[in-house]
Amino acid sequence: MDSDRSQSTEKKESIQYKESTGHALTTIPTSVTLSPEQFETLYLTPMTRRQPKFAKRVGNPTPLALGGFVITTTPISCCLMAWRGASGNGVAFIGPIVFLGGLLLLITSILEFILGNTFPCVVFGTIGGFWFAFAATMIPAFNAAAPYSALTTDTVTGLSSAGFMNTYAFLFITMAVLMLIFMICATRTNIVYTLIFLTLLVVFLLLSSAYWLLGEENVAAGNKCVKGAGASLFVASLLGFYLLIVQLFEAMGFPFHLPVGDLGAFWDRSLQNRGIPDIEESAAVGQK
Repeated sequence: MDSDRSQSTEKKESIQYKESTGHALTTIPTSVTLSPEQFETLYLTPMTRRQPKFAKRVGNPTPLALGGFVITTTPISCCLMAWRGASGNGVAFIGPIVFLGGLLLLITSILEFILGNTFPCVVFGTIGGFWFAFAATMIPAFNAAAPYSALTTDTVTGLSSAGFMNTYAFLFITMAVLMLIFMICATRTNIVYTLIFLTLLVVFLLLSSAYWLLGEENVAAGNKCVKGAGASLFVASLLGFYLLIVQLFEAMGFPFHLPVGDLGAFWDRSLQNRGIPDIEESAAVGQK
């Protein structure tokens, strides 16, 4: 009897050992491989994973910024190209610049911050701030350009003075450097985003050149640069319209997806060839 009990006890212990060993050897998947289409979708919509519960119930704020962007840039580009006799370099659009360009982009930047989207937050916040600053320069109450006039009180005359143009061109140069940084970062997303920042880079470079040429009283060359900046800005607005359509179609659940040229897949292949883990693998390791 004692031998039988000891044998049964040994069998139970061996079975338990095997079960525990089997559980210890069980592998649990820690990473998920995404297709290029899924990767593209993640970059076109807010990253709501690991966010508070309310973040999953809100919509995608990016189309709001794109709407404000295209409504502002399209008429300004037409003005810079002097279509239908338009002039003033955007003075007539102070209202839209403030409430459609600056305000909508600033609101979107805050919403992107709440959702944890760093890159869109920085992009919309800085461009929205630029629109506010650009409008404030043309508003007489801010007294930004008036001191450059002969009477030091005329904003319109000050905006066209050589001193003002030679000084204000440095802001356009700084914005061009910022657009270059954004363009490099956008190569991790898609072709449309990258082209938008490329065209904006050209816009600010041409505007800075135009202001310096006009400051030297080289009116012919300066006006050509202004028109070139308007044409480049018009292309940026068309790309913005296209991206807005893509986002709204995605939000409304249309049964088809317009291409935006996903660039994330190329980066993933390059990283994998170098033995560097991709974004999904890094995130999975961080969650362990």
